[in-house]
Amino acid sequence: MKYFLLVVGLAISGTASAADTLPDSTKITRQIEYQDKDGHRLAGAARAAYRVETILVDSLRGMEKTYYLPSGKLLSFEGFLNRRPRVRHGAYMEYHTSGKMRLQESYVLGQGQGPRLTYYPTGVLRRREQVAPGQPTTGECFGPDGQVVRYFPYQQMPVYPGDTAVLLRELQQNIKYPHEALIAHVQGVVVVKFLVTTEGRVKDIRPEPPPANADADLKRVYGFLQEEAVQAVRKLKPFVPGRLDGELVETVYSAPVTFSLE
Repeated sequence: MKYFLLVVGLAISGTASAADTLPDSTKITRQIEYQDKDGHRLAGAARAAYRVETILVDSLRGMEKTYYLPSGKLLSFEGFLNRRPRVRHGAYMEYHTSGKMRLQESYVLGQGQGPRLTYYPTGVLRRREQVAPGQPTTGECFGPDGQVVRYFPYQQMPVYPGDTAVLLRELQQNIKYPHEALIAHVQGVVVVKFLVTTEGRVKDIRPEPPPANADADLKRVYGFLQEEAVQAVRKLKPFVPGRLDGELVETVYSAPVTFSLE
């Protein structure tokens, strides 16, 4: 299942007149796109799992509504203060396919803050906790019968066998320095993003582009470094998969692969 957060309002500090707070309807733009079950954009509605409607009320503010397909039921409604990079602000909610609430939380200028509540598909409260920037999250969790169970974090990232240091060491051991980079005496770091599946496997490996300030030699051979970095990630052992509210989920992960001649 694809997870979304939902914003039900835009709270902007300061004072303003009614004319300032209401968007000019002539400037509102709407965009529709369709996505598969993994959130990848599709050319049309055929085989789509979600329909996403983005409404821009001006150059900065907007909202995004996502609907389940083919039912057309609302999955999420997210407001934002800035589209790219997006800054979330306000109350967020998410719904099960049945229409029952799944998540309630809030953000202030992109940071989670205040109570977070989650619910089972039956409507029974699953989690109640307090979130504050820079502070440990505290709260309690409940079983499907409503009884208190041992508390566990809402988000749990994938864990590589050993620890992060082992992951980085094995990435370095897995690379073979590209001949082209050796000849050019080029060093660098390739950041690779990938998905860790619910089984802990690595998929959808995508290297990041070269840094904006990269010199000409690095840019010339960077493609060879990217290819080798992808091969190094493919050789990794399975992870302990990530969890969201106790449920196994696919998780985006990134790791640096360093090429050094020293």
